[in-house]
Amino acid sequence: MIARMSLNYAVFAVFTFWQKKKKVSHSSVIFMSSLIEDLPDEVSLMCLARIPLYLHPNLSLVCRAWRAAVQSVELLRARHELNFTEDFICVCANEPNNTWQLYDPRRNLWITTPALPSHIRHISYFSAVSVGGKLFVLGGGHNPETLEEGDEGTFATNEVWSYEPVTRKWALCAPMIVPRVSFACGVVNGKIIVAGGFDASRRPTAKAEIFDPENNVWILMPDLNHTNNSLCHGVVVHGKMDVVHMGVSTVQKFDNDEQAWKTDICSWSNNPGVVVRDVVYVKRFTCRCYHNKKEHIEIGSFGMNDFGYGMASLGNEIFLIGGVTFNITVLRFGRGGPPALRLAAAITRCRGIILACTSMRV
Repeated sequence: MIARMSLNYAVFAVFTFWQKKKKVSHSSVIFMSSLIEDLPDEVSLMCLARIPLYLHPNLSLVCRAWRAAVQSVELLRARHELNFTEDFICVCANEPNNTWQLYDPRRNLWITTPALPSHIRHISYFSAVSVGGKLFVLGGGHNPETLEEGDEGTFATNEVWSYEPVTRKWALCAPMIVPRVSFACGVVNGKIIVAGGFDASRRPTAKAEIFDPENNVWILMPDLNHTNNSLCHGVVVHGKMDVVHMGVSTVQKFDNDEQAWKTDICSWSNNPGVVVRDVVYVKRFTCRCYHNKKEHIEIGSFGMNDFGYGMASLGNEIFLIGGVTFNITVLRFGRGGPPALRLAAAITRCRGIILACTSMRV
């Protein structure tokens, strides 16, 4: 019923668009013939393209043609042509094995993806970012706690996976040049940068590389100025990649013009953080958020255990994810005054320590 109501709305919204355009650049819609009675195939496809992703499982139950349509590349192209976008927070936890969930903040609900088809069970210490409407999961290795006795597993892999939410399919991308775990990762100008971490020999690495998702190719970058025998993470501020090692008071920034890493004093806590409007926010072990003006300023206490939580930013909000009840605490920043807190829907499937989380626009 809900899917049908949404479809009726989509029909009216799309029909005017189609009358103006009269031509759609979809070449392979023959298998979708007669999706909606008395409507051209192009219009039917654009109507389905305006249906939110959370309703796609219901659409798949209508008939085989609709099931093929909502899992097709043609539907993805139609969404792009209509400029129909949705925002999500992508979350992966320790349980179930290699499972991701997408949180829809507009509708306050969760969507479960198919399991990541990696050969590595309980993959951990990886990085995740989104580019061009896709989720990318990079590197990582076996979680030692899940290995059977005598099994050394894979310490570090160079695997890169992409997930397309519209087609609901995982795809194996070109591998990183250097296998790595616990490394810095960020997106700059539509490219994915990875740096540091530990390589397959279990040693710290200064190697850095950049991935072009459109051409599916990795290129080596200049090495970091220094490495450290500790976890590192990355943030992108003012269009530049920053690499910070835990316990180290300096940050390494990549200068896009000079194509070189520059070392500077870290003006904010070296704990993992997120960026809102080019300001870095970090969560300290006191369960409070701070930001990087002239000094660390406390902006809120969340009354939760810090261990195992994840953070992600979306627009003007920070999402703190995890906990005993696995709720999401949303920190909204307005114009002036203290940030406002609200509680979002509890995670429906994932449990345990948050392994990774990131925002994504589809």
